[in-house]
Amino acid sequence: MKNRHIKQIALLAAFFLVICLCLSCCNALFVSCREVHTSPRGTNTVIVEYDHVCRPYVYKKTWYGKKHIWTYPGGGFMETVSFGLEWLSEDKIRMTYDDLDDEYDEEFIITIP
Repeated sequence: MKNRHIKQIALLAAFFLVICLCLSCCNALFVSCREVHTSPRGTNTVIVEYDHVCRPYVYKKTWYGKKHIWTYPGGGFMETVSFGLEWLSEDKIRMTYDDLDDEYDEEFIITIP
């Protein structure tokens, strides 16, 4: 009976490790770059992730992981780009993309729920 419990615990531990490995591989496959930004008072933390065509996705960090807040509405980019993030208040941020030629400058105001 004791050996049976040990085998069940070992099986659960192996299953847990396989799940963790799959999750880490998914992040490596789908996320090109990740930035973490904390609000000035430290009450909110947002995660900005870029896919492989440099489209930003904004998530709010929670105690259980992350909650999706915003996705870039346009298509991807042919070159590696980075959006600037500025805190307007504890629950509002400004995402800006500054093109070198000032032809495709973009600005988005995002409210954190």
